[in-house]
Amino acid sequence: MRSAAQRTRDLRRHLLTALAVVAAATLAYGLFDGDDDDIKTTVVEEPRGYYLTEATLTEMGPDGTPRTVLRAERIEQQTSDESVLLSDLTLDYRTANAGTWTVTAARGRLPPGAKSVRLSGDVVIRGTESRGSAVIRTDELNYDTVTSLVETEEPVAVQFGAHRLEGRGLRVALNEGRLKLESDVHGRFTP
Repeated sequence: MRSAAQRTRDLRRHLLTALAVVAAATLAYGLFDGDDDDIKTTVVEEPRGYYLTEATLTEMGPDGTPRTVLRAERIEQQTSDESVLLSDLTLDYRTANAGTWTVTAARGRLPPGAKSVRLSGDVVIRGTESRGSAVIRTDELNYDTVTSLVETEEPVAVQFGAHRLEGRGLRVALNEGRLKLESDVHGRFTP
């Protein structure tokens, strides 16, 4: 026969087991009953600094004419790292020797200190100068606003007139109108 102390311990153990089963069943019912009202999700938005929509920013050249014109559907500063996010953007850049270049992209990012713009999402560069026009397509590129150098390591397609080149990696010196494909270059030249 069991002692009174052992019966008390067994009773406590059975009571705790029963409470644990009831708690688990209640929790499972709350999770699987399909009622999303009990489950709350919180979306924490990153704090932003300034915020612009349908904005146009113009940088003037030394002669007083627009050198760079940036148009974006949305411009938003992220206060956590002081970067600036751009969406649906067009960038017009005028050079003295190599004509006008227009860059379009779905997204852009200016890091703190903004010496360059990182563009991504269907990036297209169109250039017009005395030697003709060129169209460059890639998915990502970096545009150095100080040196006017455009670079990417991604696949690139270049169309100039009836001629087409494809490769991986690109360096374009916009002021000089000089383009260099880095590797895996293939082309088609139509007379």
